[in-house]
Amino acid sequence: MKIDRLIETYDRGAVDYDAIMKRYWHIEREPLIASLQLQPGQTVLDAAVGTGLNLPAYPEGVHVVGVDLSHKMMDEARQKNVSADITFKVSDMCNLDFPDNSFDAAASGFTFCVVKDPVLALKEILRVTKPGAFIAILDYCKSQDPEIQKWQELIADAASQLGFPTGKIKWDALMDYDELIYNSKLPIEVLADNRIENPNPFLCGCQLLLKNSKI
Repeated sequence: MKIDRLIETYDRGAVDYDAIMKRYWHIEREPLIASLQLQPGQTVLDAAVGTGLNLPAYPEGVHVVGVDLSHKMMDEARQKNVSADITFKVSDMCNLDFPDNSFDAAASGFTFCVVKDPVLALKEILRVTKPGAFIAILDYCKSQDPEIQKWQELIADAASQLGFPTGKIKWDALMDYDELIYNSKLPIEVLADNRIENPNPFLCGCQLLLKNSKI
């Protein structure tokens, strides 16, 4: 997916994004953020913060840096009621504008199925987080059921080009987390890998907790 078209899509869909997610892909974010075991004074990267659906779950005393390419998505995020200290920054997931080892932890919701190069995006998160940092991921993903995969193959082109709803959200319907976390040879330890299987090919997902195992 080309970045300029992706930004245009999410700019256009920003005001409707929360309602769409609540209707079709609503998942509570508190367990995701709680898995990071954040402590007061720590700094966490919210990678592709979007409209800020993760933000209310962050605890007081934590500094969150939310990055995204869509100004209009971040405009929606700024309206969220949050306890943590939040900073927003325009940045590309595949080329994060931060020094190495800048963050104590990272979180990302429904992101890797959207970026053009998921391996590079995760590699960048590993670069900017400290050794031992927890990385929590919530995302759409390819089913592990071959029969459901057939339906995902059928919707893949439309999901990435037209989106669903049309022109509002685009993603890779064949996002392969086995390839990303087990076969990419990135320096990670998988602490939790919970797959959300569903006979509806639109509703397959995953929640993961990774540990940055770089030296």
